[in-house]
Amino acid sequence: MAKKIALIVDNSANLTPEEMADLNIYKQVPISFIVNGEEYYENQNMTYEEFYKFLADKKTDVSTSQPSIEMVKSVWRETLKEYDELVYILLSSGLSEACNTAINASHEEEFEGKVFVPNNQRVAYMNKMAFYEARYLINQGKSGREIKDYLEKTKSDCGVYIAVDTLKYLKKGGRVTPAAAAIGTLLNIKPILQIHGGKLDAYAKVMSMKQARVKMIQATRKEIEEKFPEELKQGKVYIGMAHSMADKNAPEVNDFIAEVKNAFQDLPFFTCDPLPLFIVCHTGPGALAVGYCVDRLGIIKKMRKI
Repeated sequence: MAKKIALIVDNSANLTPEEMADLNIYKQVPISFIVNGEEYYENQNMTYEEFYKFLADKKTDVSTSQPSIEMVKSVWRETLKEYDELVYILLSSGLSEACNTAINASHEEEFEGKVFVPNNQRVAYMNKMAFYEARYLINQGKSGREIKDYLEKTKSDCGVYIAVDTLKYLKKGGRVTPAAAAIGTLLNIKPILQIHGGKLDAYAKVMSMKQARVKMIQATRKEIEEKFPEELKQGKVYIGMAHSMADKNAPEVNDFIAEVKNAFQDLPFFTCDPLPLFIVCHTGPGALAVGYCVDRLGIIKKMRKI
């Protein structure tokens, strides 16, 4: 008899209520963010619109805080009263210590063999793909360990390029030096960052967001063709997007979606989501991202009814 397995996630993929229901998420453990010294949770005690109003004030100070491991373990204990095992998928270990902290806790005696925390090194729409894969595997009767092993085995089946409109937040997070940020701001430089293997690294620098959009699309196409030629032929590579625009229907967002869809007419489109607010604390407003995920299980069209 298959074990009863719960799926628990964080809010790194910014799931909608409909997606939460489709994925049968047992519990979402949110990552908080700090605004002017006060702790908030997205859509709990601060809305998307309120957050961007705060950011419009140059005096606003924002940062993030990982979930308390004691709170996480409390969620696990409650879940295991009803389920035999649980799979807990959260933000990449390359972007937060929360993943490694949870992995270590999962090996404590009371959780060993019952709690599985894959280090699949994903964020945003890439983690959304992992959530769908996990739900499918649970429905197929796979064990928590098998699901963890699969997600870690396929952790490199995705990539993302993200262009930020301001260097202010990268400077605050230590990604660029104050001097480099000052020069970059003066010259209106737009850095393009990349996430592969869970780490956020510099990719290129351009002089406008328009140039950044073109370069990100080119980089995404090149990477897919070089790394996943067979999966590309099989229609298993999906394009994903994200943004940190105050207006979710801003012309910049709609124009970029149209540009990406035109550039990848041969590939299925997965999603375009607002970045979670705790991520926006690091990118700042006005960021645009594009990348890909490989659907090795061939499940996304069916599960998302694309």
